[in-house]
Amino acid sequence: MRRPINHRVKPPVPIVPDPEPIIKELLAAEDAILEEDDQLIDEENKILDQEDVMPFVITHEDEIINYIKDKATKETLKSLAPLLEKLEEAVKQQQAYQQAAPVAATAASPVPMSYEDQLKRLQEASRGKIKEKELKIAERMNKLQARFANIRK
Repeated sequence: MRRPINHRVKPPVPIVPDPEPIIKELLAAEDAILEEDDQLIDEENKILDQEDVMPFVITHEDEIINYIKDKATKETLKSLAPLLEKLEEAVKQQQAYQQAAPVAATAASPVPMSYEDQLKRLQEASRGKIKEKELKIAERMNKLQARFANIRK
């Protein structure tokens, strides 16, 4: 037996638009964004070139060295100031304790120092520390000057 032939009309195949125009539009938009980014970067670079990095213009190496040295000494003094205050307070407390202690107990111990003597010793010790810091700074400055000399060559 034969099969019947159906003469149905097939639905038309939908037309799919070409994807290339979309890709072209994306590439065009990407290029526009990249151009804007390049322009912004160029503007930022111009602004940064115009701004000074240092608060003032230093023309000579001696000025640079003196500036660094002054900054370093100020910072060391700032860091030592709280220590000196604590030492002075400790001396005052020790002096108050010694005055409150009986005379017999102090006779057996070493001769107590006056506040002025203790303060002088503490000041000498702090001067020694400051001199050590200054020597370190001087060594660093010598290394910096050697680098400057190497750069000139």
